[in-house]
Amino acid sequence: MGATVRHSVSIARLLILLALLVLARAGEAWAGDSVTFEDDVGRQITLPVPVKRTVVFNRYTTEFIRAIAGMGVVVGDDIDPTKEPDYWPTVTRAMVAGQGQDSPNFEAIVAMRPDVVFFPRNSDWQNATDVLKPFGIPVVVITGWDVLKHEQNVELLGRLYQQPERAAQLNGFYRHYRDLLAERLKGVVRKRVYLEEKGEYKTLLKGSGWHDMIESGGGINVFGDIDILGQPAARGNVQGFDVDPEEILARHPDIIIKLAPPQYKPTSRALSIQVLNAIAARPGFASLPAVQEGRVYHIGYFLAAGCSKIIGALQIAKWLYPERFADIDPADAMRTWLETFQGVPYPGQDWVSLAELRQ
Repeated sequence: MGATVRHSVSIARLLILLALLVLARAGEAWAGDSVTFEDDVGRQITLPVPVKRTVVFNRYTTEFIRAIAGMGVVVGDDIDPTKEPDYWPTVTRAMVAGQGQDSPNFEAIVAMRPDVVFFPRNSDWQNATDVLKPFGIPVVVITGWDVLKHEQNVELLGRLYQQPERAAQLNGFYRHYRDLLAERLKGVVRKRVYLEEKGEYKTLLKGSGWHDMIESGGGINVFGDIDILGQPAARGNVQGFDVDPEEILARHPDIIIKLAPPQYKPTSRALSIQVLNAIAARPGFASLPAVQEGRVYHIGYFLAAGCSKIIGALQIAKWLYPERFADIDPADAMRTWLETFQGVPYPGQDWVSLAELRQ
């Protein structure tokens, strides 16, 4: 009964907000440009531009917006940015529009009066569309974490915020490293990569941006052949798939990459030492080429994910084929991404190798 009462109260509050929103907008008249486009789930959408008030779920999209239009156009975000105040200094608790992309706070969103709400395609965007439609608040699906749609996403945001020059600058930065990787990796005999999420024995499959990062960096994802549709749901999804230790051993990775927990500041060396030594001590892992040669890396999540993971791909290429990338320092790319496009300081190198610990 208590849940029913709370649900009724929530609906009542939304109805009151709807009435207030209608009154607030009754005197508003729009006259200007508009942009018609297809969003990430194939819907035709027309929005007045420039967009001035945005609620956004998923930090990758928020990073694009900050790079292109600045954070002044963001009136609401999910709770994640509040956990990294140094990286998101302008995001306050009052801007929290929900706990995450699958749990938006619709009352808060309506009260923020956004021109648009952005959700990625792996979110509860359909329900959000249905709930927010009566309030005249459009939901647009744009998936900032999709590496393969980087240029398309950035170009679209440049149009919506009427900042085409900034969008072109960001795409130019991305293309420079994408093309450099493609050119220097021509003819390589690709090496095998096992990428593990924060959780033990959780890998990333085809369909995730992480898989594409490995391939862009000249590697072969040792679990890239798994079709998620043929797997039991209990094993997870493309963003975090459970594997058996024996499966890793059987696939003989040339390098192992372990993602650190997501944080802007570099991972503590003590944690990296603990993580790397624990991987090397796993049963049977001493027989792997990656462990024997010390090619096991603990890498910061922010570094790996920088600018649609192109910086992570650059770092992987440097590890796999050091002779081809001897003159390239991924730290330079990361510094530019953070200082030029995100407006925050570069905090320093955020990776450690097992080989380094053995020296």
